[in-house]
Amino acid sequence: MGTIQSKLNNRNINNKTLTNKNYRGLFLENNDLATVDELIHLGHCVLREMWNGNFSSPIKPLLTSGAKVLDVGCGSGAWICEMSSDYPTSRYIGIDLLPLFPTTKPFNVQFIHHDFLNGLPFPDSTFDFVHIRFMTFDLTETQWEQFMYSELMRVCKIGGWIEISDPELKFINEGPTTERINCSFRKKLQSRGINPDVTSLHTQRFPSTPNISSPIYHEHREFVISSGLSHDKLAQSFTTYMLETYRCILNSLGHELKLNTNNSNVRRNSLMNSIKKNNNSEYIRRSSLTPSNQDGKDAEIDKLLKTIENEFENYGTRATIHRFYATKTE
Repeated sequence: MGTIQSKLNNRNINNKTLTNKNYRGLFLENNDLATVDELIHLGHCVLREMWNGNFSSPIKPLLTSGAKVLDVGCGSGAWICEMSSDYPTSRYIGIDLLPLFPTTKPFNVQFIHHDFLNGLPFPDSTFDFVHIRFMTFDLTETQWEQFMYSELMRVCKIGGWIEISDPELKFINEGPTTERINCSFRKKLQSRGINPDVTSLHTQRFPSTPNISSPIYHEHREFVISSGLSHDKLAQSFTTYMLETYRCILNSLGHELKLNTNNSNVRRNSLMNSIKKNNNSEYIRRSSLTPSNQDGKDAEIDKLLKTIENEFENYGTRATIHRFYATKTE
């Protein structure tokens, strides 16, 4: 499965900004495509280490015997390429609205550029395993309730498994600045019909999907967000991921938070270059939080990120991530 340091692979992404609100929710508002691509990939590596694996469903026998796997919202393809290496006898399809796919891919992987909200382009009962994660900012509550659950179920084979992973957007023990920013972000999500408490939605609505097994399996992991745990490289890497996620969030909230509208990605690019070159979480943390010499929005964001990091440490902030999985019945 690789290590936490194997964060980036070769992808040919244009360094441009997209503002279409249908593209990755709010993450691509005032953030360039390469920024989001690399953040998604870093998040994949951190999450894999947190869960000690890429899935929780009991599907290893299926995968080793040769299954057909679908990854909805596959992003850069990190999850699906790792799966194809770990279980090479299976076949894999990744689908996404954004063309973040790698320039080279394993022989048993196919990527499809498609707006899956227009329907998954597959016949009924095609896949043994259907995987979707971290679509929190992409799908409205109505889209989940009226379309997504049933569409995931439709393309899954009888006896196959569906797995959904999402984070809670409200932390345990938030500091005042973190809480203020999170509140603004939640309001912006709600203004677009997105339920920021999507894990509660999964708990309530996923079990009522037709042809789903009972019970629904539900696991969660709670993690301390702290870069001060020098002995815990995973905690440091998770904190780096969270702070860079907040950088994207703050870029999208510039107007609401009255930040200077001069937009720059130099500070963020410096961090991602350090990830590529140094593979050292402590170095990454220090370099990402070094005071910026730039004026305007970037300097304001750096200051807020330093405040958020201090609050993570001082308040003992913790984040929770959930996995839901179930099998399809007749």
